Amino acid sequence: MLRRAVQSNPTILVPMLQELGKQNPELLQQINAHQADFLRMVMEPGEEGEDDEMAEALAAMAGGEGGLPPGMIAVELTPEDEAAIGRLEALGFERSACIEAYLSCDKQEELAANFLLEGAFGD
Repeated sequence: MLRRAVQSNPTILVPMLQELGKQNPELLQQINAHQADFLRMVMEPGEEGEDDEMAEALAAMAGGEGGLPPGMIAVELTPEDEAAIGRLEALGFERSACIEAYLSCDKQEELAANFLLEGAFGD
């Protein structure tokens, strides 16, 4: 459930992690320590019928099945947004960083590229 939600709309990942940090700072600390593994786990296709503990945790935070935790918003990306994010990815950055930079820069592609190139996210 979570994997499919993040894969169909990756922009929910940042606010989800922010809320997770409020609810469970230790878990967020572990995710930050292993960012590449976490993103790979979330973005890779899962096996049919695979249990998704993160989905259960997110559902519990939201107070039940479905929906987002309190204070979180979902952002819809237009085809133009997707194209801009694709061009940022072509610069060699991970998709999640490109999305975060693009949205942080009010969907201004050039500013987002500068943001990424200046290393604002660090390693």
